Amino acid sequence: MLLVGLLSILLTSPISAQSPITARVDRNTLTIDEQVVLTVTVTGDFLKIPQPDLANLGEFIVVSSSTSTQVSIVNGQMTSQGVYLYRLQPLHEGAVEIGSIGVNIDGQLYQTDPIQLEVFAGGTPIQPPSQTNPDTDAPTLSPGEEFFVKAQVDNPNPFLGQQIIYTFQIYQASGFAFGQPDYTPPPFTDFWSQEIIAPLHHPEEINGITYMVTEIMTALFPANLGTITIEPASLVIPGSLLSPDIRLETEPVTVEVKSLPEQGKPEDFSGAVGQYSINANLSDSEVVINHPLTLRVTIEGTGNIQTLAEPVLPEMDKWRMFESKSFTDIDASNGRMTGTRTFERLVVPGQAGELTFEPISFSYYDPDAQAYNTISTEPIPVTVLPDDSQPALPTVVDFNDEEQTVNLLASDIRHIKPVPTSLNVGTALSVAGQVVYWMAWIVPLFLVAGVQIWQHRQQRLQKDPAFARDQRAKRQALTILDEAKTAGSKEQAAAAGRALLGYLSDKLNKPTAGLTTGGLIRLLRESRLQTRHIERIEALLHQIDIGRFAPISAGDAESIIVETRRLIDDLEKSFSRQRKR
Repeated sequence: MLLVGLLSILLTSPISAQSPITARVDRNTLTIDEQVVLTVTVTGDFLKIPQPDLANLGEFIVVSSSTSTQVSIVNGQMTSQGVYLYRLQPLHEGAVEIGSIGVNIDGQLYQTDPIQLEVFAGGTPIQPPSQTNPDTDAPTLSPGEEFFVKAQVDNPNPFLGQQIIYTFQIYQASGFAFGQPDYTPPPFTDFWSQEIIAPLHHPEEINGITYMVTEIMTALFPANLGTITIEPASLVIPGSLLSPDIRLETEPVTVEVKSLPEQGKPEDFSGAVGQYSINANLSDSEVVINHPLTLRVTIEGTGNIQTLAEPVLPEMDKWRMFESKSFTDIDASNGRMTGTRTFERLVVPGQAGELTFEPISFSYYDPDAQAYNTISTEPIPVTVLPDDSQPALPTVVDFNDEEQTVNLLASDIRHIKPVPTSLNVGTALSVAGQVVYWMAWIVPLFLVAGVQIWQHRQQRLQKDPAFARDQRAKRQALTILDEAKTAGSKEQAAAAGRALLGYLSDKLNKPTAGLTTGGLIRLLRESRLQTRHIERIEALLHQIDIGRFAPISAGDAESIIVETRRLIDDLEKSFSRQRKR
């Protein structure tokens, strides 16, 4: 029996020691007016960290919550850790219990032990938490050290047009949680800017205190020379019924922008700064003379992709060029702004035979090498066939050959027919023929007008950022909603929030990511949006917040996606009517 007992202990001890979920609180005694911070940690070798189940939380209100994740790979072994912080408000005095927190991993349920708390009446002196905390060596935090923010750039002395990264850092001390903060970026005057999509999270120790650092990065491209001061960024941490909001601001950041050198500047340089490659191709390697081909020139690299100008095409007598259009594909998710810009033109060969589309050159300044570079595409061979619908004539005529001369003259002479003495009424155009005749005149006019309207719209999309944002707003929002269909419930709610706020930001041409709900409502009222639409937006944002920070069913998440899609459709009609007025 003793041996069996020892074996049981040896077999069960490692399992309990390796439980993937743990829970702890920052204090075990508090007053009814205070809040307790519950920290739930989930650790394992999974790619997607599962969410804790708070169904047995007990008699508490979840005032706010936050999440941080960390993934490490050591010797090929991956370890993922998710830290979930919940700020809880007790509902009554006396002995209360935080129930078991569960997590489902691969179909197996793991649970924490219940945590006992003592809640006293308001105003009752409470023993400091440090005396009940076994970790007595942990440094204490002074007021203002729980949360703070910083801002910096990776290169304070860039060249004109060179990409630099502005990083806004949020420091959150371990054991302290806050709700969804409102980040307001600086206006970035005198810069082109593009927000990096994925924020970074990593721990950092300062004076013995461990902070979870969240970094929000923005790619900047200086548009003016000299000293440029980036104004402070701000972060508002929402309060609760018992505590006010906390507003944090960074220090201003100064950037000294240098001009590009004149020495060695190529004649075709159009202001591109970064690192690029270029390639070109034609839609076909064989074509009939005077039939169009599509020339596609693609520039790929790191830099301000959106502002790249089309390379100058070489002058070629045997080709005719027509108007171009451009497409931009940006990737801002890897800490730098990269992407491709593609230019398309219709080109028409004017001579039969074996032709070559000559190389296309593109020049840019490489700030890392501090030198100008000129790159070129490869020459493109094309086989141009004669048009079989036209009679083929010999390119060289031997006038000593009587038969060849007669045939050439015969094919080139139009025989004269005698003019009739009177017009035959029977030869007049029928009604159907007249319709075809006039349509042959009218249809090309409409086609020309349509092409001009399309070209004007494309030019406006390139020159007017506000118009471009307005036109793409609905399409981008619906894309976000479509991509969220296969995600989890909380991810769907978050995607609905991104889609709605992004749509409103594009339509109003104003940032909405850093606004509180009240600030957003004021902005919508200033835009003269109908009250019923504003009320629907406010109600939907409330549902989205609940879905992001509280347990939500798959059906509720799907209803949020459906309502977001309907609201965007109705808003699109409302904005269209406003433009017409």
